[in-house]
Amino acid sequence: MKDFFKNGLEPLSYLIYAIAIFIAIRKNKLIKKEVLFIFYLLAIVIILVACYTTNMLLNRILYNLYFFITISVFSYYFRSLLSTKTKKNIVNILFIINLILFINICLVSHQFFEINNYFYAIIYLTIIVHALLYFHDVLKNVNEIKLLHQFDFWLVSGYLLYFLSCFFIIFFYENVDISLRATLWSLQNSILFLSSLLTMCASIWIYQKKYY
Repeated sequence: MKDFFKNGLEPLSYLIYAIAIFIAIRKNKLIKKEVLFIFYLLAIVIILVACYTTNMLLNRILYNLYFFITISVFSYYFRSLLSTKTKKNIVNILFIINLILFINICLVSHQFFEINNYFYAIIYLTIIVHALLYFHDVLKNVNEIKLLHQFDFWLVSGYLLYFLSCFFIIFFYENVDISLRATLWSLQNSILFLSSLLTMCASIWIYQKKYY
């Protein structure tokens, strides 16, 4: 069971996200959702290999690659959601910062084969900022009935739940005792699972409201 929480729960959560987004695509085919769907299918494969490989070097390469793909896809997604040019520019600037950090890790610092929890924490913080920008848009245009029927609202709510809850876990991950790291990783995966379930339930509810 401990191994499942540490290794199996993460790819399972991405599978749930992929199914939830697929249901949303059936209702409203938008490129941004299709990009997210493809991203989660890719994430399932990358994380499955990373979690169950015995090659720690491959594990670190895959996780570093996965996190860079994550910030790339999420920057595209949130940029398509936000309504003002200023907010879109904030997303662009934050992506450039993350890109520079990734290039520094790969080419300058030669840390591509190592776990860099500070880089991951910056990615988490970036996505938190993106989510808050989105909710600022929502608060400026409050309409409860329409809002609760918007898949993006529930999806971003799940993202904020996960990335805000796990920011400090990922930030201090390398600084805790090795004996506690598996527990912290399992806790992070559990929160990810809860956020994916929230998104799945919302997706099914919205789908049924439209078709039944």
